[in-house]
Amino acid sequence: MANILIINADSNLKRLIKLALPGMEHFVQHCATLQTASTHPSSSKLDLVVARLVADDDQGPEDLIELRKVFPTACLIVTAALHEPALEGEKFQRVVRELQIEYCLLEPIDTGAMLHTMQAALALPKRA
Repeated sequence: MANILIINADSNLKRLIKLALPGMEHFVQHCATLQTASTHPSSSKLDLVVARLVADDDQGPEDLIELRKVFPTACLIVTAALHEPALEGEKFQRVVRELQIEYCLLEPIDTGAMLHTMQAALALPKRA
């Protein structure tokens, strides 16, 4: 059983995650923002964090840095709704690589991709 935290999920992402988890017994929690997630009392016990990055909310690579800082041992899946050309470029991809974010899915995401990505993420060894 894995401890999973979902941050900033819209209705589509919640639906995808719900479809991706049947048959798996996991403890899933939700937070509306990265700021509320950063005060999460069991952040060191999380196995997987799925965070939705939305460029329209003035989020950018700085939020990815904060995400890795807050959850240093969790496997990270970032789903990105990138409407800002600067975020789609090299700087964004460089930050994803440097922070060792395990998976980055660009929206729209289909159910199969979410299922495969979550299964692969949960199969990875826990970060030290």
